[in-house]
Amino acid sequence: MLAMPGLSPAAPNGTKPQEQRIEGIRTGLGAGGTRVTVDLAIKSDFRAFHLANPYRIVLDLPSSKWVAAKSGLMSGGLIRGYRSGILEGGITRVIFDLGRAATISNAVFLPKSSFDKNRVVIDLVPSSANMFNARLPQVYGSRDIRQPAATPAQTSAQSSRPTSSYAREQDRIISRAPVPAEDADVTGEITGTVRMREPVSTSRAPENRTAAPMSRRQARKYVVVIDAGHGGEDPGAAGRNGVIEKRITLAVAKELERQLSETGRYRAVLTRSTDKYIKLRERVAIAKRAKADLFISIHADKIGRTGVRGASIYTLSQNASDNETARLADQENNSGVVAGVDLANESQDVADILLDLAMREKMNESNLLAKYIDQAFRDKSIRLLPNSHRAAGFAVLKAPDVPAALIETGFLSNPEEAKLLSTSAFQRRIASAMLDGVDAYFRKIQALQKF
Repeated sequence: MLAMPGLSPAAPNGTKPQEQRIEGIRTGLGAGGTRVTVDLAIKSDFRAFHLANPYRIVLDLPSSKWVAAKSGLMSGGLIRGYRSGILEGGITRVIFDLGRAATISNAVFLPKSSFDKNRVVIDLVPSSANMFNARLPQVYGSRDIRQPAATPAQTSAQSSRPTSSYAREQDRIISRAPVPAEDADVTGEITGTVRMREPVSTSRAPENRTAAPMSRRQARKYVVVIDAGHGGEDPGAAGRNGVIEKRITLAVAKELERQLSETGRYRAVLTRSTDKYIKLRERVAIAKRAKADLFISIHADKIGRTGVRGASIYTLSQNASDNETARLADQENNSGVVAGVDLANESQDVADILLDLAMREKMNESNLLAKYIDQAFRDKSIRLLPNSHRAAGFAVLKAPDVPAALIETGFLSNPEEAKLLSTSAFQRRIASAMLDGVDAYFRKIQALQKF
């Protein structure tokens, strides 16, 4: 976070200081994302931050005159357009409307000495919804926007007016991110005072469900999509004594749905609730339509060795982590087409870059989910394979913006494990472990929102 120097001081003999002007706003593609550049007449403080519902980036500047257009539409990249207005206290606010979740990777003021103009540069990269929300409290630049130094006449006039609510709020801004006043359409302007978020408790979230595992900050139910593998004419793996994968996965999925729903913290959505076949593409589409915060796919494996047993958790990788996971990924992927992101308005090169960045950030969150589910399985004494967190190219894990994990609950080729997976008691234990992992994941996400 940068603390930028203030505006140029007043000239000698009380002459009027040089005024700030916004001389241009432009965007370009760079570093795998979008760069927005705001050209300014003089040195300037600034602050930039994120706003959600819908996704926006805000830039605040000291009182400025516009040489550039006060609003405009933009094509290409992550920004759809911008609009502007004036806050109480004279602050000039510019809101950049995003086409999708994207976070600030860098925000800096660059002086004219190095370039032809003074400028504020903000770099944006695609992100998941969870990572965007985690960045909401963060402010880039200077939290205290200083106006140009006033002449004696201006100072006298200002001293006769009451202190604005904006100025009073500035003293309390240190640990909070500003939320904007009501704003209009792209062509409109913004007026009103800046409202502040309520302070956030710094106490650590407890590590078990019996002690209020979710923070009071949770403003809505998280959406968890549960995918019961296979179904219908696709039975999946078959074990001894008539144990079939599609029945095991559906039973565990329904139990997980029940346990998630009973907490009151989650809205659980099943990709299938009956014995029917659903293409892989449609499973991913269900998660997208539900605006899922997490996607969990449930499976059971089978190999030629009856002595192998234990659960494992898979997250997405461009390449399988070993021959066994490569085999399994090929086996699961042969029944459908991977759903992708709608980047029809982008060139192929840009689409590839944005998709890759989105997938990489989503993969980081998926790995976090897998870590907590893995630990929960151990806590519940559920047998795991060696190196239980593995990577593979499962099709159902490939939707950008939805952290996802595929859980192989065990091996139907092992008679003991097949029998165990068929019991309702063990299905409840597996679902309970998954719930513990999901709780721990969202506690971590909430903790990230404090910084």
